[in-house]
Amino acid sequence: MPRQYAFVGCYSGFTPGQLGWVGSKQPGRGILSFAFHEEDGSLTPTGRITEQDSPTWLEIHPNGRFLVACHELSHHTGVPAGVGFVTSYRIEPEGVLVKVGTQSTGGRGNTCATFDRTGRFLLVTRYWEGGISVLPFDADTGVIGEMTAAPDHTGSGPHPLRQSMPHPHGVHGDPRSDLVYAMDLGTDKVHQYLLDTATGTLTPRGEVALAPGCGPRGINFHPTLRVAYVNCELDGTVVVCGVDEGKGLIPVQTVRCYPEDFQGRNHPENLGKADFWGAEGCLSSDASHYYYICRVHQSIAVFAVSPEDGTLMYSSRYALAAHSNARNLTLSPSGRYLLVASQDADCVECFRIEPATGALELTHREHAPCAADVAVI
Repeated sequence: MPRQYAFVGCYSGFTPGQLGWVGSKQPGRGILSFAFHEEDGSLTPTGRITEQDSPTWLEIHPNGRFLVACHELSHHTGVPAGVGFVTSYRIEPEGVLVKVGTQSTGGRGNTCATFDRTGRFLLVTRYWEGGISVLPFDADTGVIGEMTAAPDHTGSGPHPLRQSMPHPHGVHGDPRSDLVYAMDLGTDKVHQYLLDTATGTLTPRGEVALAPGCGPRGINFHPTLRVAYVNCELDGTVVVCGVDEGKGLIPVQTVRCYPEDFQGRNHPENLGKADFWGAEGCLSSDASHYYYICRVHQSIAVFAVSPEDGTLMYSSRYALAAHSNARNLTLSPSGRYLLVASQDADCVECFRIEPATGALELTHREHAPCAADVAVI
């Protein structure tokens, strides 16, 4: 098999307890590189560390030549408002990352950075300032250009700690159109924009209001159906939406991801301080199953996906490492494995996916201090 590599980003530059949502006592140093072994789902450290400030989201360009990492900064460590950056790296043979350049995003809390469907623009959140940014990306050189758009959101939600102001947590472009969706945890809305792929500017295309207090965080798109899945953090649900070419998202189903009898609010590992503390979700490569991280409960909920309309039905649940509070998850390129960044357990967990049932089997656990995200190529 061709040699594959996994890059693991982390939280860095904090003292234990300084970041209220991070329980790890081991700050990371940047991006760790591992050889990924497709035959058994294991990871082997290469010994290479790419120093960076809190690269908590890693995104590989569609051409596979570049990796972009966020710097998730915050006032908790003394970073002033309006300061934020993303960095691009060229991926060299043997999994070596060579820095191309860093560009300002105009704000802190860059919790997500993704590419639009053309691969020519980078979409970034500014969690603490309450907005998103658009930056041109040169797919030939990996150079990130200066911002072309930076709209701010307004509003709040019912949760006094988490929703006192807008907090965009995820931003993604539609895979079939130039619509852009910004999931705002602070306002319980998905803000929709039309991206001008000639100028990089954004035009508002309405807002989709979800349940009060749900805290939308991220989104995943079905590869064949016009269906999207919005994972919500604060109420532990996934909202299944139809995708209309003119209107954008149309909610059609909401499913609960935590066990019915689970109470998370006063749990000692509930650093999210809400009733629930869901994290990211993803579809299997054939879109037959959906996976959702249930932090505090330290599990992954698995749902079967209807091939007819994309709706979800609960299937099974699998335990994560003790104290995991996993932040992100990603598929291996083959789709045979699910890799999970178990932040507070200081490790990456790799699960083999049983194609017919979506069942998970733990194959490997690798030490990675304060692991926040994994990208595999």
